[in-house]
Amino acid sequence: MDMLVFGIAAAASYWYETEFFLFFGSAYVMCRFLHKWYMPLLESWPPERGETGRRVLGCLPPVSLLIILFVLLTMASYDVVGIWVVFYIIMGYAWLRGGIYMMECLDLSWPFDAVHLDNKAAVFPAAGGFLGVTLIYAGANTGDGPGWWVVLFTAGLGLTAWLGLALVLNLLTDVSERVSVDRDMGSGIRFGAYLLASSLILAYASGGDWTSTQATLTEFTIGWPVLPLMLFSLLVEWFYIHPSQSLGDNRLGANILPSVLWGSIYLAYAGIVLLILHGMPERISGGVLL
Repeated sequence: MDMLVFGIAAAASYWYETEFFLFFGSAYVMCRFLHKWYMPLLESWPPERGETGRRVLGCLPPVSLLIILFVLLTMASYDVVGIWVVFYIIMGYAWLRGGIYMMECLDLSWPFDAVHLDNKAAVFPAAGGFLGVTLIYAGANTGDGPGWWVVLFTAGLGLTAWLGLALVLNLLTDVSERVSVDRDMGSGIRFGAYLLASSLILAYASGGDWTSTQATLTEFTIGWPVLPLMLFSLLVEWFYIHPSQSLGDNRLGANILPSVLWGSIYLAYAGIVLLILHGMPERISGGVLL
């Protein structure tokens, strides 16, 4: 009996020690991330250069905080209270650092392009990508689960699928090059809207009550509507790679309003998908996402 009590106490000690290091490790990463995010915004010279980029990029971290906090207070597991809310917020910022770093595979340097180069087209994918990483993490916090590792596992599923599809879209259309090199505002609007719309669907797919690894992998397939969205976006981008003759040499400026329309269609599609999925009575394995 004494050995059993000792074993339980040792396991509990190891458990809290792991969370202790994760908490302060995430806090360190969060501080480094916010410093590296805001310094390029503050060091831009002259002050009016990249003003739009500075304002939008500067608002993204607090907006992410509000999103994560809202989900933790309203849709997270019943035991996420008090210090655990702070824990998951700090871990969320560390997650953002990793997600933003991984998005460099899309060949966009957002603070540099949007601020130092005053490329307004880069502001849209910067905002869409930042909020996309945030939404997937927030979605992974919905529902009941046994601990933080569940959040990281399900958020990892969503982030991997999201980045993979965005990478395919970029490789087949060079949309990031048209944003960063051509400063094509329309491409920036469409790509930013796609990143945000696809993240909404995958954020939902990443959420729900945890029952097992196999069940979670099965439930994640509920996010399959993101595939038609990516294919549709691919067709739209191919159209703009080979524009009709009527657009002429003014195509970079003439596609802004149509791009706003395309972006609205992407977001409307994601909203309709979420309404349909939320209206379904049960998940595939029976867990309900509230």
